[in-house]
Amino acid sequence: MDAAEVIALADAMRAYALENGRDLNAANLFTHTMLMRRLIMEQNDEPFDSEQDWGAD
Repeated sequence: MDAAEVIALADAMRAYALENGRDLNAANLFTHTMLMRRLIMEQNDEPFDSEQDWGAD
């Protein structure tokens, strides 16, 4: 998933959240997390693994 696809998905999630009274912060957090993962992977020239556990130390 490239940055444009993440942003498009995030826009759809935000629109859904606003229309249905859902948590808008969750949609924003998802977008931020996915974009930061992508930037880190590109900076380190590593393949993007969406299943990686980013919370583990």
